Amino acid sequence: MRVLRIAAVVEAVSLVFLLVNVFTVHVGVITSLGGPTHGTAYLVIIVIAWRTPPALAPGARPRALVPGIGGLLVLRRMPQEASAARRPRLVEEE
Repeated sequence: MRVLRIAAVVEAVSLVFLLVNVFTVHVGVITSLGGPTHGTAYLVIIVIAWRTPPALAPGARPRALVPGIGGLLVLRRMPQEASAARRPRLVEEE
């Protein structure tokens, strides 16, 4: 889940940087660094979504294929209980 969250944020942020760069200053360095970063994050999201059991996140696989926001859509399909179970507890329950 942590890798998926990181990849989703990287995918969305890198897409924003790429689009802002294209429509404003069009600096080649941003394109040459941001493009592979965005593509790698996109592929990581697809791989993680396809390796997730369908029962855990129904409908997450097709949503992973949406460029730019696919990772965020997959995160919305993941059950909150799975992510909450992995968080450390601040107060011990009795």
